[in-house]
Amino acid sequence: MALYPRFIMALALVLAVSAAGCGGGNRLIMQGGGEVEHGELDLARLPGAASASGGAYRVSHGDVLDIFFLYNRDLSRQDIRVRPDGRISYPYAGEIQAAGLTASEIDSILTDRFSEIVRDPEISVMVREFQEPVVYVMGAVGSAGGYAWRRGMTLMNALALASGPGDRGKRNGVLVIRRVAPDRVAGIQIDVEALTDGNHFEYDIPIQPYDIIFVPKSRIAKASEFVESLYTILGRPGDIYIKGWQVFNQRALYDFYKRTGQR
Repeated sequence: MALYPRFIMALALVLAVSAAGCGGGNRLIMQGGGEVEHGELDLARLPGAASASGGAYRVSHGDVLDIFFLYNRDLSRQDIRVRPDGRISYPYAGEIQAAGLTASEIDSILTDRFSEIVRDPEISVMVREFQEPVVYVMGAVGSAGGYAWRRGMTLMNALALASGPGDRGKRNGVLVIRRVAPDRVAGIQIDVEALTDGNHFEYDIPIQPYDIIFVPKSRIAKASEFVESLYTILGRPGDIYIKGWQVFNQRALYDFYKRTGQR
């Protein structure tokens, strides 16, 4: 199975288990090996986002690249913006999928393609501009959408930006969805009611760039409702792909949930 369908299925499984209504409280839902495991939440061992786990920066849509040829300066280009589909166009090299790759990986692709027309091409790829990292807050909140991530942001900070949870929100089942690997998704369920009314401030967990915070409705929490909100927010031409997550088609994700996310 290709990477993107595997990732879509992983996200579907996590959301379907959450939507199945196993009650509120604090728990961890983790996809692994095609199955979903869920258990008690250990705050000391929160899963980290793949993009925050170290390693080289991965390019995403909206980033601006400079590409330099050491011995063939006429082939160099600057201010190349990665398109919403995650690709760039380069003379003689054609279309290149840049989103999700590191600068050195794009370098390798260009070197391979130009080796057919240039002897021993020496190429350097640099990211000139980075798009600001965001978090997404959706579901039963006042103002669903994407918000700029800031260092030190917590769950309550993000919810406050979106004026949530709303009156219809399931406060004891707020879900933080986090990509922990290209095809693995974790759902961190937090009882916000215990946090605010019971003074359990330890559950105000740190939010990482590109997390998706979903507040289900009090009586209905279907996976299909989540993805419908996702498609509404991100379906605009400039936001077809979620930065920081593996690039995948939002329309396909939406259709997938419409078929399998019902309960």
